Amino acid sequence: MTPTIMVPLDGSPDAEHALPWAIRLATQAGAAIRLVGVHAPPAIFLDGQTLVGSLIPDDAVRDREYQYLRGIEARVRKITAMAVSFELIDGGVVPALAQHAQDLGPAWVVMTAHGRGPVARFFLGNTAAEFVRASPAPVLLVRPAAEEADLAIQPAVKHILVPLDGSDLAEAILPAAEQFGREFGADYSFLLALDGVPDIEAIAARHEAGLAGPWDPTVARPKADLYLEHVAERFRSKGLTAQSKVIAHGGTADRIVEAAAEHPDTIIALATHGRGGLAKVVWGSVADQVVRRAVGPVLVFKPVGA
Repeated sequence: MTPTIMVPLDGSPDAEHALPWAIRLATQAGAAIRLVGVHAPPAIFLDGQTLVGSLIPDDAVRDREYQYLRGIEARVRKITAMAVSFELIDGGVVPALAQHAQDLGPAWVVMTAHGRGPVARFFLGNTAAEFVRASPAPVLLVRPAAEEADLAIQPAVKHILVPLDGSDLAEAILPAAEQFGREFGADYSFLLALDGVPDIEAIAARHEAGLAGPWDPTVARPKADLYLEHVAERFRSKGLTAQSKVIAHGGTADRIVEAAAEHPDTIIALATHGRGGLAKVVWGSVADQVVRRAVGPVLVFKPVGA
C-alpha cells in the first residue's frame, strides 16, 4: 500500500514552506501527497466582542479556498511524479485536522511550525499539543524562510538527533526517527542532558553489565553513557551509523540546539509525554525554545496510549 504524507495548508505563504519537505519525503519514501485545508465560515466582530456574522458569502470563501488548494496541487504536480491530491474539510482547525489524520492514516504529517494563518497560529499553543497528541503519525514541524517557498528545492537530511531521558515513552520516537532517517540515508545521534532529567533513577534502573549494584549518584554519568550506547548499538546492529553523547551540565534546550548545529542538515526527533525531563522538552518552555531556535525541522510523535 502506498504511504501518504499529509500537508495542512491555511492559504498563507508561510504554510507553503512545508511543501518542499513533503515533496522530498514523498520522493524518498515513494509516498502520495495529500494537501488539506480547513474551511471555517468567515466572521467579524463588533467592538471586539459581539459576533455579527460575515460580510463575505460563505460559498465565495469556500470556493476561494478550494481554488487555492487546486492551484497548489497543480504546482506540486509539476515538481514530483508522486500522486498528489487535495481535500477541503470543515470544522475547527485542530479537531478537523486531527479527525482527517485519523481517517487518512498518513505515514507522516508535514506542516509549518510558525507563521500567520490559522494553522500557523495554533501550532505552538495548547491546541498544537492537542493536534500532535491526536495525530496517528509523526509530525514534521518546518520553519518557514523569509522568502517565498521554492517547491523545486530538495531539502537534505544527513543527521537525526534524538534527545532521550531514559524512559520507555521517550524511546517511542525511535521507530519514527529510524524510518525517517532511512528514507534519507541519514546517521543518528542520541543525546541525554543529565540536568534535564529530574528522575535520574529511571536511568539508574537500566543496570548495564559492568555497572550493576545499588544506586549511587557517582555512577549517574557512566550509567547514562552505557544506556545511550545500548540504544546506539541497537541501531548499529541494523547497519545504521549511530553515536551517543551525555551532557552533564547546561540547559536542555541549549544543549539540544547546540548539538543539532554541530551537524549540517539535522532533524531533531522528540516523543511527546516522555517521563521526567522529556515532557518539558516537548510542550514546556524548552520545546518552545527548541522549535523556535532549531535551524532545521523538528519531528514530533506521540505514542499510542501515552
